[in-house]
Amino acid sequence: MTGGWDINTAAASNTAEDKQAEARLRVSRHACELFWERGVAATTGDDIAAAAGLSTRTIWRYFRSKESCVEPVLALSARRFIALATRWPDELSLADHMAADMLENPLTERELADEIASLRIATMSATEPALRTAYLMVHDDMERGFAPVVARRLRLPEGDLTARLFAAAVTAAFRVVDEDVGRRVIVEKERVSQQEALALVDRAIRDATNGRLGGPVEP
Repeated sequence: MTGGWDINTAAASNTAEDKQAEARLRVSRHACELFWERGVAATTGDDIAAAAGLSTRTIWRYFRSKESCVEPVLALSARRFIALATRWPDELSLADHMAADMLENPLTERELADEIASLRIATMSATEPALRTAYLMVHDDMERGFAPVVARRLRLPEGDLTARLFAAAVTAAFRVVDEDVGRRVIVEKERVSQQEALALVDRAIRDATNGRLGGPVEP
């Protein structure tokens, strides 16, 4: 009976956490849209709450500030990259793996919309310090998730300093690429092909690690 109670309690807890995560993501999507359409200064917590169909009090229970509302959408993109990197086979460069993976696992309309929202926030963060804080916090989590991938790729122990340094350097390089591509596509309305974007990724990872990471490795 006690064991059954524990299982039921855990299930209920997971359900509550899932619902809260879904609610936070819904709020985040509205916040990203409002910030882009109106600007950060012209968007209030009340505006975000109204768009999400929640009370302002609930918004402040979920988030520490209006700018931090963007974090769940940004985190989706970061987690998607870590999942892709975890599937990275030895025989492919990262750019080639990304190209193949995109064909095998194409983005849904919802995922594409979230990626565009992330690029918009990346672009805005260059001139919005509070958004920059949220943006950098998500990239810090991405760096921590990428470090074990780097360690496995270079046949290093998990937690190795070189793996951590390379993860930090690559994450920073990818951030620069995201901001550059975001500015060109979102602000300047320039068309950037998938091939060009992948070439930028390939250059970023190789330059950030002096060529030690990015290409195929011996199995």
